[in-house]
Amino acid sequence: MATGLTYNCIETYTDDDPTWADWANPWITSRTEAPFVAWVAADPTRRQLIDTQNLIPDQEETNANWTADCAAGDYNTYATQFATNMVAAGFGYSVIRLGAEMNGNWEIDSLGTTVAEWQQWGQCFAQEVTAMRAVPGAHFLFEWNVNEGYRDIPLADYYPGNAYVDLVGISLYDQSRYPLPPVGSPGRWHALVSEPMGLSEIYAFAAQHGKPLSIPEWGTVTTQGDDGNYVADVGAFVASHNVAYQAWLDSGAPTIYPLSRTEAPRSVASYVRAISRSVASSASR
Repeated sequence: MATGLTYNCIETYTDDDPTWADWANPWITSRTEAPFVAWVAADPTRRQLIDTQNLIPDQEETNANWTADCAAGDYNTYATQFATNMVAAGFGYSVIRLGAEMNGNWEIDSLGTTVAEWQQWGQCFAQEVTAMRAVPGAHFLFEWNVNEGYRDIPLADYYPGNAYVDLVGISLYDQSRYPLPPVGSPGRWHALVSEPMGLSEIYAFAAQHGKPLSIPEWGTVTTQGDDGNYVADVGAFVASHNVAYQAWLDSGAPTIYPLSRTEAPRSVASYVRAISRSVASSASR
């Protein structure tokens, strides 16, 4: 990232796991495959890992009853193994984005099509959280993370309950399934945040349940253009609301602008100004 800012958290993805053995032994815990163990260990009181982990590995995709099985506690042994390995690697204070973007349709652990499946999904989340928290040295924060603007399923139908959720998250990009004013138009931000499953609705849900909001993925979409106004609006929201953290998706995905001054100069300039202000605002609270 070419922002000149210092970061104290990093987001990783361990949600591409063929088998339960892979799921329970996330690749980030290996010093030989990634620098994350050493990075956190160098300053464990200031540096934090955020890890995205599906509720199930790929091998369960063909199991039509996986939500019922998980809700019954059948996968708790694997959850215990996952938490044990994370603690052993020094990641005991990590944020776990468990089953992230469940209201979409692109993850193997996405919500089903019936109320019963939605409720079982929430019970599955609760089962795995309970198993992970029982591991000695586990001080995880668990994030329940929806995707902005997708299937408008009643949130209460798959919310695991306050006892199992520490952060309510929303993945947030400057695009929509609904008609929007053009980039740069004064009404574009309002249209985005006000749509069904938008930022306003999810923030209100978080506040109703006494949880801080997180924005674990956000950025400007290349098909929309270098949208500096959107970046500024997100930064202003973070600075003025109860937001635990925000993370720009800078993974090299071709649909999302990287934080590069050459590829997205307006977005990067807005990001540096906005996030600097939001950090200063958070420090003064």
